[in-house]
Amino acid sequence: MVTRIYNIVPSKKILRYALLMLYAFLHNLLSYSQLPLLTDNTNTAEKGNSQIELSNGVGYHNQHRCYQTISEISGVYTYGLFERADIVFGIPFINVSSVSDSILTKSSGFSDLSLEFKYRFLTCNKFSMAVKPGYSLPTGDKNEGLGAGKLSGSLFLVSTLKVNSFSFNYNLGYLQNNNKCGDARNLWHLSASADYWAGPDLHLVLNTGFEKNPDIIEKIPPAFGLIGFYYFIKKDFEIGAGYKNGLTKTETKHSFILSLTCRFP
Repeated sequence: MVTRIYNIVPSKKILRYALLMLYAFLHNLLSYSQLPLLTDNTNTAEKGNSQIELSNGVGYHNQHRCYQTISEISGVYTYGLFERADIVFGIPFINVSSVSDSILTKSSGFSDLSLEFKYRFLTCNKFSMAVKPGYSLPTGDKNEGLGAGKLSGSLFLVSTLKVNSFSFNYNLGYLQNNNKCGDARNLWHLSASADYWAGPDLHLVLNTGFEKNPDIIEKIPPAFGLIGFYYFIKKDFEIGAGYKNGLTKTETKHSFILSLTCRFP
């Protein structure tokens, strides 16, 4: 019979593992794209318009003698500064539960806030490009595995190509990843998605991507594949769902995403 020990204060080993898995699960989820896609597009809200996105993601990761469940509820507010530029605020609430060597560790709370600015600088027929700088504000409790503990920056190049009923999106990004957890600072990100307009109100989506691992010891990059859809109940109101699979052992193995998007012209 195995005796299970319930830890109130997470050990450093479990805490660091939880933070790395949290990073792998959340980083792309908070990219403020067309949910449930994790790769952003060049679309903007346009001047004076607002958009609210609510997403609920649940991830499950199982390794030798360690099992982890991560759930995240994210709220994202987008405001159109002018036709080609948006400002975006994001706030995630995290719940992490880990079992390692029969020790149960739990933590929950708000993670680091984010602030991004997106500017579409090129539109040429069916092809467009945008630049997206951003900051991650150290508001989450790093001692609970909910934040990095330092201000970080990022810069993404976003492109979209529209061909008939398809839209193809590509993201190339750099993440500063300042932290107090001993993780790598300078990270890169590459991802791509396909969006198929299957009917008047239904879109089917595919997504994949990978990036440099923040773990300075682990060399295998987190990589994912995603399949899902989004559906317009009304013109400015949509729902979405997706399944995200970790293609490498360093990515959260199974994640399920539900989303709700409302626009206010």
